[in-house]
Amino acid sequence: MIIHDAHGGQLLRVGYPGQGVHLLFYTPTRPYGDDPALDIPVRARGAWVDVSELVRTLDGDGLVEFFSSLADSSGSWREPRTWQSSEGNLKISARRPDGRIVLTWGIWRRGTESESTWYFETVTTHRNESEVREFAEAFQVLLYGKSEALA
Repeated sequence: MIIHDAHGGQLLRVGYPGQGVHLLFYTPTRPYGDDPALDIPVRARGAWVDVSELVRTLDGDGLVEFFSSLADSSGSWREPRTWQSSEGNLKISARRPDGRIVLTWGIWRRGTESESTWYFETVTTHRNESEVREFAEAFQVLLYGKSEALA
């Protein structure tokens, strides 16, 4: 999942090019030094779409923990589980209807006077908890540069 981009940075890819839409999460930056703000460039690409947005979180907003909690849960879930970035421009919703884990990824850009507002959503399906655990580990590496095992 973690690959290196042309500029030497890390890149987390969700999905595969040529198979519908895939998401790219680029190496985040801290725009205010030691402040907890963490900006993550996100891009959705496919045959008919190419959109990107800068997602601001407060030190990741618990994204790693969200994926870890999904990986630690088995059985069907009655209600969707959701995660949202602190400014609301990335939302991930998880459902488990029949043993598979279905993730809905939503990217939102709130427009200014000179820009349009748009929302893009795509869905990925995962066979089991181990695939979602890989997301937790990959986001851990991307956001914090740590590859230690998650509890």
